[in-house]
Amino acid sequence: MGKNIVIIENHIISTNTVRQKLTEELIAQGYHVTVLSTGSEKELAAARRKGFKVIDVGTSNTKILDVVRYVRNLYREIKKADADICLTFTIRPAIWGNIVTRLLGVPTITNITGIGPLAESNSLIYKIARTLYRLVLKKTALVFFQNKDDLDVFISKNFVKPEQTQVIPGSGVDYEYFKPITRTGNEEGFVFLFIGRLIKDKGILEYVEAAKSLKENYPHMSCKILGPYYSQNLKENIITEKQILHWLDDGIVNHLGAADDVRPFIAEADCIVLPSYREGMSNVLLEAGSMGKPCIASDTTGCNDIITDHYNGFLCKVKNATDLALKMQQMMNLSEEERKQMGAHARERVIQKFAKKIVVDAYLDAISKLIKAP
Repeated sequence: MGKNIVIIENHIISTNTVRQKLTEELIAQGYHVTVLSTGSEKELAAARRKGFKVIDVGTSNTKILDVVRYVRNLYREIKKADADICLTFTIRPAIWGNIVTRLLGVPTITNITGIGPLAESNSLIYKIARTLYRLVLKKTALVFFQNKDDLDVFISKNFVKPEQTQVIPGSGVDYEYFKPITRTGNEEGFVFLFIGRLIKDKGILEYVEAAKSLKENYPHMSCKILGPYYSQNLKENIITEKQILHWLDDGIVNHLGAADDVRPFIAEADCIVLPSYREGMSNVLLEAGSMGKPCIASDTTGCNDIITDHYNGFLCKVKNATDLALKMQQMMNLSEEERKQMGAHARERVIQKFAKKIVVDAYLDAISKLIKAP
């Protein structure tokens, strides 16, 4: 086949996790794949050990010189790779990647992995992003959305045309990799686990507030946090190490740091909590569900597509720590058998609706059609 595909990722962590199966399958199909991303040397090396060709192109933020450098790097590497198709994920690669691929005449498939506060925020950065989306996506060959709500927003704002678009079930889950694991720990008490980047939009402040309100009446309950500090976001959205240390000193939560493999941590939890303000399609909820764990999540886009209240978990009100605490209390008050039943429902739903193969096949089909197009 010998066709060249360039993948632009905001951070190499995604290549090593949610996009690993897609990258592997593209290589297995005979495509020459180059990943343009960034990350620590350890993270980049991990991707290369998997057999991926990875080039560190840096990232862009609000500084104009960083944006110029990032766009220049993308242009140079996409041209050098002689790309036949380009795949982009997340907001920065979607915007700057599409500008570059249009200049180079490379057909592009863009995945809108989630829009967060994009549609409504009055932040200057998001206003600029809305303007750029309207300009850059009109010529994109195909735009994948991970939920219908995000698709409707982009169509209503005239960012895309309906005929350009397709909805896929998030990033999909390898349910054989994320399978139930017998809990081995001897920790007493009920264990809640929050998994995600340490940013406010994930609902971490509400999680900590809920944990604080429950601690007195449930002294054997533990609330854990698994996830990395994240600097590639607006300053007002970032959780600092100082804040985490303050929570730890007060005994409210336990920060487990970041992990390459979340499965052992999910296995040792009774319930996964994600009170996010909005998701594309939450990988955390999909992976936890695939492992047979009940979840508590916000009743919002990208979460309520996965969680049905009282079936495979509980839904709580968005940005409402009081309601989250109530749902956490309800989860603890369920019998072990009731929680197991919720977990069984969660895994069944993942297998039926969110299997990784569905997503990979959608990409292979779209790429095949673009390669054959005149």
